[in-house]
Amino acid sequence: MFQRSLIPSLLLFPFAFAQAGDRSLIDTSASPHAKMYMVEIDDVHWRDGFWGERFQVLQDSMIPYMWELFQDDYESHAWSNYLLAAGLGNGRDGHFHGPPFNDGDFLKWLEAVVNVYALTKDPELDELMDKVIDVVGKAQREDGYLHTKTIIPQRQGVSQAKEFEDREHFETYNMGHLITTACLHYRVTGKDSMLKLAIKAADYIDGLCRDVPHDLARNAICPSHYMGVMELYRVTGDEKYKDLGAQMIEIRSLVPEDIGSDHNQDRVPFREMEEAVGHAVRANYLYAGVADVVAENGDMTLLDPLEKIAEDVATQKLYITGMTGAIYDGASPDGSKKHNSIKLVHQAYGRDYQLPNLTAYNETCATIGYNLWNWRMLTLTGDSGYMDLFEQTLYNGIMAGISLEGTEYFYTNPLRKLDDFDWPLRWALTRAPNIKNSFCCPPNVLRTIAEVHNHMYSLAEGELYVNLYGANDLDTHWKNGDQVKLRQSTNYPWNGAVRLDFEKAPKSKFALQLRIPEWVDSEKTRLVVNGKTIASGVAGGQYFEVSRKWKAGDVVELDLGFEVSLYESNPLVEETLGQVAVKYGPLVYCMESNDLPEGVDIMDVALSMDAVEGGAVFGQKQIANTTVTTVTLPAWHLQSERWKSESLYRKARKQEAKPIDLEFVPYYAWGNRGDTNMTVWLQAR
Repeated sequence: MFQRSLIPSLLLFPFAFAQAGDRSLIDTSASPHAKMYMVEIDDVHWRDGFWGERFQVLQDSMIPYMWELFQDDYESHAWSNYLLAAGLGNGRDGHFHGPPFNDGDFLKWLEAVVNVYALTKDPELDELMDKVIDVVGKAQREDGYLHTKTIIPQRQGVSQAKEFEDREHFETYNMGHLITTACLHYRVTGKDSMLKLAIKAADYIDGLCRDVPHDLARNAICPSHYMGVMELYRVTGDEKYKDLGAQMIEIRSLVPEDIGSDHNQDRVPFREMEEAVGHAVRANYLYAGVADVVAENGDMTLLDPLEKIAEDVATQKLYITGMTGAIYDGASPDGSKKHNSIKLVHQAYGRDYQLPNLTAYNETCATIGYNLWNWRMLTLTGDSGYMDLFEQTLYNGIMAGISLEGTEYFYTNPLRKLDDFDWPLRWALTRAPNIKNSFCCPPNVLRTIAEVHNHMYSLAEGELYVNLYGANDLDTHWKNGDQVKLRQSTNYPWNGAVRLDFEKAPKSKFALQLRIPEWVDSEKTRLVVNGKTIASGVAGGQYFEVSRKWKAGDVVELDLGFEVSLYESNPLVEETLGQVAVKYGPLVYCMESNDLPEGVDIMDVALSMDAVEGGAVFGQKQIANTTVTTVTLPAWHLQSERWKSESLYRKARKQEAKPIDLEFVPYYAWGNRGDTNMTVWLQAR
């Protein structure tokens, strides 16, 4: 299959590229159908606070630890595979090892390195990037194909090694991450060393799309290459890549019926889709890539299903933590009258309201993919609801995927963990220093943390959007050259007080668009400019506009009404019926057995529906050298008889209840104090 020689059409770069640093992580500044665009990649710098601390851990611990892991032939084979393919090493035994998608996962880590370099300009990181890119370039075939699992045996003369032998080998996924990282590297450094590799890879994919579209469509697994080629179009201006992105959506309908399935979202043509189905990572990457296409070509026949699917997820398939992909293993379309259409799915979207706690899959990569999609939907629509989802997912779903010290990981993310539940699930429910069988999530978390600063603000003509809150300095400019410089001071997400100090502003009037999250207590939310109250009782779920001629010295004080709240789920979510969860600001909280009084079981406690009315007690706790804010609420200890393991049912008895206080910690911080029981949802009494 695919026995062709594709010579990259662009080796001398006949384009007028943007100057380095003049573009952003995801560049929609010239996208005709985008409502806004990112600030440049080095326009926002962290100071202190939540994200400043996380970025420092990323720089000092997460990135170096993972690089050491990648270089260890017995812990990870990703770097060895590249060296082998490049003819520069022999690895453990001269053969490929590890999962076939390790090439792309390694490049996610490199993307995190590029982002850190963008803010620090650390010469050691620059040298490291050059070293890695040189090896990747030597590993890549001359025709642009990059997949070390195939290239290593091919270069060793194994004639049976063929491209795209198995659609689960993730070739296009690997090349997609090459292209995405290369675009960012070029924008940050101005060097074209990796961009040349990206163009070769994209030209290879383009040739396949023209000559063997059926085969390319069949092998679009976790389609990171959709986002990759669209970003390459934005870098180069070559219409070929924009057309390629659109055409790759069209050819999905060519997948044969006996191969297509909901698992890979290719059972039906994209325009006929109305709900999220199948493997959640593959789905969310697909939806993000389609959104990129819409931003450039304005195809409303693609936006319509995207919006329907987004509504389906947000209202019927999303965990309170912002995570997606509830099901370990299942079938889809589940319950269909067309039995022959039903096929296996795993780590997948399930039925509407199917959101288990103990057995929740919630792969960290799926949650990251969901935010890649949310950001692009925000850019397309300007709807603050997508940014609310982005924030919910970022703090609760993504940050849970890595330990506070940055060296241990979760692959799956349950909302409850009990020692008594001993079903043999594939993935550990304790944090691990390595996930050898599938190391896709850890580097994905790293690149996400490295890129948070890019999402803090957006620009549009005459508008500055404040999307997220965190202590940082902004120095940016609009496309017309007008400059704005400000300092954001806040202790968010621990409280809702935000202050913006303008240090420079254009002479012309512009609108400051402040996101007011949907969850705020509107009665406590107010806005003050230069000491004068502009608005009080501000409703959540909007960008609140303040339009005026701003000047240096102007001060904006936004007080977002934070409160501790109990949340309940739709009664159709069977596994949380009669239960409540605790939220404070954007954070979901959980209870760990570490914090329970002696002799109290985590399943024998209940919260009163009026628990927050008496006033929550806030505290601070050191967990893994990190300070978090805790919430303590009055609760009940239910004096119940222990269940016998062989009992499935018993007569219900009235339970005595004794008052106790329960301490809750942020969900993202759970599992950092050893093997512990945990729950997000508690009985309501």
